[in-house]
Amino acid sequence: MKRLISIIVACVMLLSLASMTSLFATAADGDLPFTVVAPANVTAKWLEGGDSPTTTNISYSLSNEMTEFFKKKENADLDGTTGTFLGQWGIEEIWMTTQVDWAIDDVNDGVSGWHANEFWNGTEDQSFGYDGEGRLRTSDWDVVDGGIGNATETVNGIWVLRGAPNDERFNGNPETLTPGVKDQLKSDQYTYNTADEELRIDFTKHTAYFRMRFAVVVRKYAGAELKEYRYFSDWSNVASVGKDAEVFKPLTKDDLTAPVITGLRMTDREFNYNPVVAFTLTVPDKLAQDATKVSANGGQITIEVQGRVKGDAEFTTLQGDWLIKAGEMEAALFSLANEARPTVPKDSVIELRCRYCYYQPDHFDGEIYSDWSKIISFGTDDINYNTNPGTDATPGTDATPGPDDPSGKPPKKTCPICRFCPQPLGLCIFIWLLIILVVIIIIVIIIAAAAKSKKKKQDKK
Repeated sequence: MKRLISIIVACVMLLSLASMTSLFATAADGDLPFTVVAPANVTAKWLEGGDSPTTTNISYSLSNEMTEFFKKKENADLDGTTGTFLGQWGIEEIWMTTQVDWAIDDVNDGVSGWHANEFWNGTEDQSFGYDGEGRLRTSDWDVVDGGIGNATETVNGIWVLRGAPNDERFNGNPETLTPGVKDQLKSDQYTYNTADEELRIDFTKHTAYFRMRFAVVVRKYAGAELKEYRYFSDWSNVASVGKDAEVFKPLTKDDLTAPVITGLRMTDREFNYNPVVAFTLTVPDKLAQDATKVSANGGQITIEVQGRVKGDAEFTTLQGDWLIKAGEMEAALFSLANEARPTVPKDSVIELRCRYCYYQPDHFDGEIYSDWSKIISFGTDDINYNTNPGTDATPGTDATPGPDDPSGKPPKKTCPICRFCPQPLGLCIFIWLLIILVVIIIIVIIIAAAAKSKKKKQDKK
């Protein structure tokens, strides 16, 4: 009985240790400057023609944490301080790429189902898609290193299923064990015109499914040796085109809320002999989701930035960042120069506002605009104002404090396991529940064993 209790107690201790180890493992992975989360809002749109009848556009969004990091890295690259910036994490180099898996009709099918396997990870000495002997083990349609258009932007895209020429890309290579596209399709799922080297899939009868993940590559020193480490996100949501795909519905003005902007500041950069200002844009999940779907279907949601020198009557559209990106955006002030003010002085007080612009070809003419954001200026993110000088228009909604909230309040810490509990005594509440459950089981076992022992003694008497 004592031995049984010892074993159970040891199990409880191991459970606690395992939970702590998982936290320490997360901390070790925390050598990365951001959490590697899956691409969000993955959306697919079949392009219906062009140089390849199967080409499909995949749009996806990055987390705010990712875009903010790569924007800071971009600024460090421009300032020549990359080494100092990455040195905070002991990193020499870092980059991120995408992997896109695909399937036709049934994702669990042994031939045309998901194609990702261990070769997608590469090996210690080989790139993504290769085995230890340097042989390519993925087909031309398996995107194992798709890159990222611009990691500072929330929405990005990639074209997949782009043709299959009548060579190893379609037929494969048995000698190198490289699969061809035809090895990953069933014969009744496609037609192939050998003369034109054209592969077709009838998407009125078939459905293509897609999922994505990020791969982050880091190089840093382990002692005197520069080593490469790879980190992979989970797989994203599944997107599809064809027979069973979701039908896209264009947005309306009601879907667009006013931008949330904070933290206006003057930078030390200039453009056309005039200063450049920076501000923080907060990108809600709903906007990232809508922008990704719109982008996949040939449209775009951008941001229009207007500014004025305090005292001017009219706002003027500024040039600078116009694609949606969480974190810091920049706007040049040379548009505010005029005959009386050939250049904008660095000590000018600037007022700034933004709105979203939505364009969706083939669904409506022109563009749809959101309401204007609140006007912000240096040192304040809330100015009492009229949307247009001389009118009584209602200002935009209050902003949600961003990561650079001037209130100085530290961001709320979340549990790394469940993401919402207050971590009593440093452990996730679910771990505590597990420990309590095991303790209850131990007590039940002890009581049952004691009752059984008592019964045996009574039986002997």
